[in-house]
Amino acid sequence: PLCMIFLFSQTALAASDGYIYDFKAPVLINGKLASKHSAIHFGDEIITGSRGRIAIKLDGNVFRLGSRSHLILPKQDKANIIVNFIFGSLLAVFRHDAHKEIHTRTAVLGVRGTGLFLQEDNQTTYLCTCYGDVDFADHDDADNFARIHADYHNAVDFNHATHRFSKRTMINHDTPELVELEAYASRLPPKTCAIEYAVNNTVQWPKRQAFTAQ
Repeated sequence: PLCMIFLFSQTALAASDGYIYDFKAPVLINGKLASKHSAIHFGDEIITGSRGRIAIKLDGNVFRLGSRSHLILPKQDKANIIVNFIFGSLLAVFRHDAHKEIHTRTAVLGVRGTGLFLQEDNQTTYLCTCYGDVDFADHDDADNFARIHADYHNAVDFNHATHRFSKRTMINHDTPELVELEAYASRLPPKTCAIEYAVNNTVQWPKRQAFTAQ
């Protein structure tokens, strides 16, 4: 009987690589309508509808997709976390012991131990580095990038037509949401988020481009 219990528990654990939180339909997983109890696996394709949203914990990383959003989860790889974000909005927090990249249609983000918010539409890619460091690079020109450090919400926009970066204000997310996502992974955000300590926020702009504010 003990062997049977062990085998059953192993099968149950293998049924899903991750966990779903904060679910609101409609959500498609690999083209099929999902529920809060659906299995989640490495490499799954997630699409949310006009009222849909989903938060997913996967291998110590947590991804929250807003409505009308499209994400491909990373494949199983302890050393490299590669996320493909197609459109919509994404709030994410990551574990620290891996190389992390997010690929969009227009940008490549090198992420170093951070929480971030991304919003992608036809005109711009908006990135808020909520805490940590991100190299925010033009997909078509790796030398055209902004290097962002944030203690507390440092936002930059990339214009798809002009290929220029500009400073932006924080939109469409807040610190309590990040606290919630980190809690799913049994972590806390850095102390700078608790005191709104943005004095050490910096952006290193591309050499070809002067600072632009919006």
